[in-house]
Amino acid sequence: MPVDTVIFSGDGPHADPWHPLAETSATLATLIGDPGSVTIVTSVDQLDAALDGARLLVVNASANRSTPIPEDEDFARILDGFLARGGSLLATHSATLAFPQVPSWRSAVGAAWEHGRSFHPPIGPSLVRRSGVEHPISTGLGDFEVFDERYTDLELIDGVDVEPLYVHDEGGATHPLVWARTVGSSRIVYSALGHDARSYESPEHVELLRRVVSWLRHDS
Repeated sequence: MPVDTVIFSGDGPHADPWHPLAETSATLATLIGDPGSVTIVTSVDQLDAALDGARLLVVNASANRSTPIPEDEDFARILDGFLARGGSLLATHSATLAFPQVPSWRSAVGAAWEHGRSFHPPIGPSLVRRSGVEHPISTGLGDFEVFDERYTDLELIDGVDVEPLYVHDEGGATHPLVWARTVGSSRIVYSALGHDARSYESPEHVELLRRVVSWLRHDS
C-alpha cells in the first residue's frame, strides 16, 4: 500500500521535555490510516523524500527554544513545496511552538505560542465546545469532554482568517482550539488537542480526528 500520510514526529530541536511526541505520533498513526499507508519520520532530512506521493502531512512537533535554526528553513521550503502542489496539513497541539518565528509556518498554522502570554490550565478533564461555524468536519457533532491541555491566548497571526470549529472557555473569554482553512488547493487544520495519549481515549475526539483527516484527504 502506498504511503498516503506522513507524520513528522518532532525530535531533538523539534521537541521539548513536556510532550511525549513519540507516543502521540504512534497513537495518531494507528487512528488515521491503514497499516502501510502512514509513515512516521523524525528528522527534516527524511521529510522531502517521504512526502513524495503523499496527500497529507501531520506535524506533531514542538521546540524548546524561541529562535529559528537553519533546519527550520529547510522544513519551511519542503512545506511550501508540498502545499504548492496541493498537499494538506494537520498541525497538532504543540505545533504552535514548533519552528519558532518562521513566517511561512506561522501563516500556515494561523497561530503561534507566545512566550509570556500563552498558557494552559492544568491538564485534566476539559470541556470542548462546538462553535457556531458550519463545516463538513463538525456537522452532526457536539460538545465533548477530553483529558487534555487547553491552549489559551495563542497569538493569532495577522491576515490569517481563523474560524474555530471548537473552542473552550477560560478566564471569562472564549479561545479557539480547532480550526480549518483552505489555501489555494490545500486544506489545513490546526488542533490544539492531543497533549498525550489520554486525549485519544475520548471517542468523540477520535471521531473528530477521523473527520478532520477525511476532509484533509478530500475524502469528504
